[in-house]
Amino acid sequence: MSKYVNIDAYEIASISCGRDHTLALLSSGKVMGWGGDGSGRQLNTAFDVCSTIVPPTHPGEVSSQSQFLSIAAGHGVSLGLTNKHEVVIWGSCASGMGSQLDAIAASKPQRVAGISLVDVIVAGDFHFAAIDRLGAVHSWGLNTNGTLGRPSEILNSLPGPVITLPPIKHLALGQGFMLALTRDGRLYSWGGNTAGQLGLGHLNTVNTPLPISLPVRIDKVTAGATHALAVSNQGKVYGWGSNNRGQLGMEKKMYSASPVLLTMPERIKAVATGLHFSLALSHTGNVYSWGWNGFGQLGLNDLVDRYHPTRIPGLSGVRAIAAGQMHAVATAPGNLFGWGMNGAGQIGSAQAKQAEPFSFLTIV
Repeated sequence: MSKYVNIDAYEIASISCGRDHTLALLSSGKVMGWGGDGSGRQLNTAFDVCSTIVPPTHPGEVSSQSQFLSIAAGHGVSLGLTNKHEVVIWGSCASGMGSQLDAIAASKPQRVAGISLVDVIVAGDFHFAAIDRLGAVHSWGLNTNGTLGRPSEILNSLPGPVITLPPIKHLALGQGFMLALTRDGRLYSWGGNTAGQLGLGHLNTVNTPLPISLPVRIDKVTAGATHALAVSNQGKVYGWGSNNRGQLGMEKKMYSASPVLLTMPERIKAVATGLHFSLALSHTGNVYSWGWNGFGQLGLNDLVDRYHPTRIPGLSGVRAIAAGQMHAVATAPGNLFGWGMNGAGQIGSAQAKQAEPFSFLTIV
């Protein structure tokens, strides 16, 4: 497929970034993927920034007889929600994915049994979750440090309910921990907590969901490797967890085990988090970045870390943002932009270290 597309059905409805792949859900219900495992492409080798093999730069279409309602990209694995409200999974994961498939390596979606009538899906490193129509959370995958939020003696568990939660409308999965946003704007967390990423005021592992103390109603939440961001109903941003590379927007402080209010240049409507870096989308369509910048994932045309939110030049009218492990993407009218690490072709034909936004799909 050309970089330039002139078919109305290719309008982008939503985006998601995994470890080293990017997914775009189209208005037609089809899914396009770029990059490594989980993109829907069959890859014969693992690509990295040092590889002498040139990765494919064109997108692949995820093969499915169903239309998709939503997508979630994880650590070499992707989830899709079909128009029948069933969960499907594809990609490559040597440890298995807690489904009927143990060590999966599939480019075509396979149904995840045991859950139905699903409205929301999320994918993490080696753990996954879904929310059904009643707001109940179902989790599966690796259960180290209580990641799944439910009692299980099985390391790699099949889908099961997290029974101690009120009705939930959204989830965010970090590296071995989960966050849940209730329908009335409260947050719960559980799992690993070595950097305070649970926001509970301590560094102890938590096996079952506990409420996070916040002074405002929360509308959005996202989880990075070991930090988290939340957006209030007034457009303010709170953060907690690791700050080792400035991903909480603070200097000198290594972590915060409790939520702190970040200083933002303007009102924010969405946030995204990757490996030690953060992004924010304002109501005016501007994008701000801060934290680690070793692969240009801040989009500021250099490789210098930032400790305070900095506007990414050249981006305006942005509608949505997403962050992978070391890359990021944004949608604007007629364009899909990407920046950061591109060792697997997750942002098309951009450079291996793309330090400024690159348009890798243009709809005309």
